Amino acid sequence: MASEVVSIALGTVRDLLIEEAKFLSGVSDQVKEVQTELIRMQCFLKDADRRQLKEETVRNYVREIRRLAYRTENVLDEFAIEVESRREGRGIGKAIKRSACILCEGRALHKVGSEIANIKANMNCLTTSLQNSGVIEVSIEEQSSSNAMILEQNQQRLRQTYPHQVEEYFVGMKDDISQLVSFITDEETRSHRVISIYGMGGLGKTTLARKIYNHVDVQRAFKAFAWFSVTQQYNTRSALRNVLKQLLPEQRKDSVERMEERELVVELYKFQKETKCLVVLDDLWEIEDWKCLSPAFPFAEANSKILITTRNQKLAEVEFPYALKFLNEDEGWELLQKRAFAKRYAKDSENDPKLEAIGREIVRKCGKLPLAISVLGGVLSQKNSLHEWETVNKDVDSYLRMSEGSKEGYGAVIQVLALSYDELPYHLKPCFLHLGHFREDEKINAEMLYLMWIAEGMVSSDHQGREETQTDVAERYLYEMASRSMVQVNLDKFSTTTRVKSCYLHDLMRDFCLARGKEVEFLKLLDFRGGKDPLSDSSTESFSTPARCSIHMERSGSDLDHNDSVTSMALEANGQLRSLLISASSGGRWVDISFPRVLCDSSKFKYLRVLKFEAYDFKGYGLPRGIKNLIHLRFLSLKDSKFDKLPSSIGQLQYLQTLDIRAHFTNLVGIEVPNVLWKLKRLKHLYLYYNHRTRKGKLSFFGLSKLETLIGFHKDKDDFKDVSELSNLRRLEAEVYIREKNEVSEILSYLNSKQHILREVVLDISYFVSGFTSLKEEDTIFPFKVFFAFLNLHQLSVSSGKFEFQKVEPPLFPSNLSELSLYQCATEGDLMDYLGKLSNLKKLSLYDVDLVDRIMLICDANAFPKLLSLDLYSVSKLETWLVAQGSMPNLSKLTIRCCLKLEMIPDGLRFLTTLKKLNIMMPEEFNQRIQVVDNRGGVDYDKVSHIPLITFEVFP
Repeated sequence: MASEVVSIALGTVRDLLIEEAKFLSGVSDQVKEVQTELIRMQCFLKDADRRQLKEETVRNYVREIRRLAYRTENVLDEFAIEVESRREGRGIGKAIKRSACILCEGRALHKVGSEIANIKANMNCLTTSLQNSGVIEVSIEEQSSSNAMILEQNQQRLRQTYPHQVEEYFVGMKDDISQLVSFITDEETRSHRVISIYGMGGLGKTTLARKIYNHVDVQRAFKAFAWFSVTQQYNTRSALRNVLKQLLPEQRKDSVERMEERELVVELYKFQKETKCLVVLDDLWEIEDWKCLSPAFPFAEANSKILITTRNQKLAEVEFPYALKFLNEDEGWELLQKRAFAKRYAKDSENDPKLEAIGREIVRKCGKLPLAISVLGGVLSQKNSLHEWETVNKDVDSYLRMSEGSKEGYGAVIQVLALSYDELPYHLKPCFLHLGHFREDEKINAEMLYLMWIAEGMVSSDHQGREETQTDVAERYLYEMASRSMVQVNLDKFSTTTRVKSCYLHDLMRDFCLARGKEVEFLKLLDFRGGKDPLSDSSTESFSTPARCSIHMERSGSDLDHNDSVTSMALEANGQLRSLLISASSGGRWVDISFPRVLCDSSKFKYLRVLKFEAYDFKGYGLPRGIKNLIHLRFLSLKDSKFDKLPSSIGQLQYLQTLDIRAHFTNLVGIEVPNVLWKLKRLKHLYLYYNHRTRKGKLSFFGLSKLETLIGFHKDKDDFKDVSELSNLRRLEAEVYIREKNEVSEILSYLNSKQHILREVVLDISYFVSGFTSLKEEDTIFPFKVFFAFLNLHQLSVSSGKFEFQKVEPPLFPSNLSELSLYQCATEGDLMDYLGKLSNLKKLSLYDVDLVDRIMLICDANAFPKLLSLDLYSVSKLETWLVAQGSMPNLSKLTIRCCLKLEMIPDGLRFLTTLKKLNIMMPEEFNQRIQVVDNRGGVDYDKVSHIPLITFEVFP
């Protein structure tokens, strides 16, 4: 059951043998022997998993293997760090100390040799015991051969897994959608003010509610919308605040944070009476919870509606209940085909009657439950033959037998999920269990997830292809789990590449993830939200050697009281804790907490690889200097927290790979970052708060040869010449203030250089014309044609520049620019003609733009082929806007604000059938042309009548 741990340990040992060979030269043979023993251990663990051995003896073996695997990692890591720290130094001092250093290295080498010998002896004893008990039946030679074959198969599979294979599969529910849309949009029937969709987990209640929420008729029927996932750990005040902030217009949202619960109820009630709203409360569990929330909803006095999803039939029956049924067999077979045959099989395979017979039998065994069918379809998507389908069918029988006698009918579903987990390749299992760190319904940031996997050694370099990074491999891991329906993904719609932005687990899948994680002692989860105290909960049993601890908190008195006890709970790690994540609830609130200094002072935390303190107010204390004692730290995140500075001792974290200090705005001076980051030679991903500073000079990145990601670079505060030396940099997000003419050419020279291997660049460029600069007005002419030509430039924002579109021909080159924003810029010539030919542009924002020589914008046919979002804000002199048929064929969101001279909405909007949202902040006479008053539309209403959601903001 600890094979995931051994896989990670094997990866660490392998990497150390390669990267730290210069340190391990005296003990490399012993380390290789330990590696061999670990492979033997892995053989046993895989066999134990397959045979479902649950005896106490086997559990003890597993626990001992896990302990030895961690111990091996820790010993080798600590030795490499110790030797490297002694070898560091420059000049005369280094030469003087060299002889003493050699002696110290010899002692350290002897020490690690003794430790490795001891570990090996323990492993030999354990192996003998396993063999005597008859558990290990496969020889090390057979296992090595098998590992090589599996590795080759996995690499081939990984190479063939692509983002476009991840898609949503939706079957059935047509009658449900039609009926519920009718109920929701019916203004006459009072019994439909609150509708509760109920049914067991995995039926698709949330999926159905999302279809209703986004239905075109529903979007047209309501003026404001809110969606809140309640979960079991919800807090009434935070729920009301979240809903109200979604409903209110932007200018009124700030006041919500200061409201007490009673004020929130009154304001929410009042707004729903005045404005027709639809509120979805997803996954509501208890009748008592609904009683706490219901005073905020005016059922009889308004046309607003509430849609609830719940597993609790009694709760649903309090209001208008709607029972969601299971799929029928044909629908179940259709869903299984979509998942199992997802672009992997030939059409003739889909029509194989024998496959269909097995598939329909599997559907029946799943109880026609969509989640179970989808998950098993993911398992079958990896099976290519009739024999493999038959094997899965038999496996379903054996897993279902384990569920006999389970309560509430969920046992069979959980066992189906267990089968899908057991079918995962071993390198994916720890990655899946790691998802248990996060909150229910949380949108997990995919980029940070990859980096945490890497920090813990879960991403194998064996899967890394030429020119690929470990992040690329981690992304494929997530895609493969998504293709198996183990995890759901959200794509970044504005990216030029098909990239996952976030992911999440279905609630039943998360339940299984946490249960399996607890079973294998992978993760301890402490959830203090909603006033709960997991420390006093008998169900929160501690296990002897937790490797990871995740703590969820929210701003409340109980959280503050438990600060010390939370730390004490984590201290039970007994020196094995590798990962500690402490996160506050979302919604713009911070937990007031001082950094628990015991983390740095206690040897029990010395092996931490991952430390994440997010959304915390450190009250001016920040990180202590003792952070340097966490020498194994690979990942450190303080994202969205409030703190003023970092200690200079952070430069001693030699193994740090990821540092995220994108703090919440705290003061005008900015976050003080000591000029020591250049010492972090293994740093690969650096995320800076945009308003950072150093005490003297500019922040240096000299020598960070492994740096792949640099976010938050500021040319005024950071040394640009160092960036040009970062030979491994793949991604750069930079803010540049142009005060001298040559600064633009410096950037162009870098981007034009063939020395870098950049994949993605995001630039925010601001021109400054004042008495404090040498710029003249003619120096602010932006060389946009040259910038747009760079294939690695994906996002660009320009402030106070001048664009002379009339002096250049429209672009004939391919461009990967996906987002463009112009702030307080002057434009000459036809900007729409030029920008409309940027083939990958998906988002265009024009703020306070001066149209120097024209009063009209024209979007020709075929212009902006991929544009999804267009924002026109205070575009000076704009009187007429023409949109030709065929222009902007994918536009989904349009915002028009404060364009005071614009006479009317473009006639061509009637052709934009993909347009889902129109936001208007304009004078009243403009609004009246498209509004409906007394069931009569204005003179231009026919141009926008097809748009589901039109919102009007108060004109200032």
